Amino acid sequence: MSWMRFSKSRPSRLLAAVVALISGAVPSLAGDVIGDVTEPDVITPHRFSRDVSAFYLGVSAGHGSGEADEFGLRVNGNALFNVGNLKPSGNYGGFRGGWRGVLPAYGGRDYVYGLEIGYDYGTLDDSDTTMIGGTLVGARSAISDVFSIRLKNGLTNRSGKVLYFVTVGYVRGDITTSTSLTDVSGSTRFEDVDRREGFSASLGAEHKLNENWSITGEIEYLQFESKTVDLGPMFTTKSTPSYRGIRIGLNYTF
Repeated sequence: MSWMRFSKSRPSRLLAAVVALISGAVPSLAGDVIGDVTEPDVITPHRFSRDVSAFYLGVSAGHGSGEADEFGLRVNGNALFNVGNLKPSGNYGGFRGGWRGVLPAYGGRDYVYGLEIGYDYGTLDDSDTTMIGGTLVGARSAISDVFSIRLKNGLTNRSGKVLYFVTVGYVRGDITTSTSLTDVSGSTRFEDVDRREGFSASLGAEHKLNENWSITGEIEYLQFESKTVDLGPMFTTKSTPSYRGIRIGLNYTF
């Protein structure tokens, strides 16, 4: 009888001990899981995709070199004298502002599109002289105060930090065309300044530095409309100004 009682009571005591051990351990484990587990910090790159429907302002500076524009002086609508090939060049600075939107593209890239308005100050100019029949004839062409509206679009790299873009746009600037005549009797100068339209195209890249700031670099081409310019009562010349430029800039995104 005593063996029977021992055999029946021992499993009951063992089961009770196991239940007590589990009951004591479960709250401790639950507290450790809930209290000590923390999510790791996630470092996100500064992607252009975070700038959906973003506005920005920027400043830029560049250097331009003109395409050859042959300055021919026509006298009384008949005789044409070649004075020289003018290539306006110089430095310029500018202000710009724009808006851009972002769409997802293939391979983890982003497609960026938008509109940009800009104004460039500074003057690109060139002059030349030649002797015609004992008279020193001078010619000058200059481009200044250029206003632009550009469509801008491109793709980012896979990290989303660099945007490769192209632009096409409308430009409007002041074109100065002048000639001077110097002989033994003195010097006479004729000049015309007109506001002329044209187009622009560029290729560049923009690197995002942080949440708000980015730097840009681009090569650009500007072509203004060709025009026959009246210089005084007897002289005319055909003006076709254009230039290629390299520009760097800094943008702040809101």
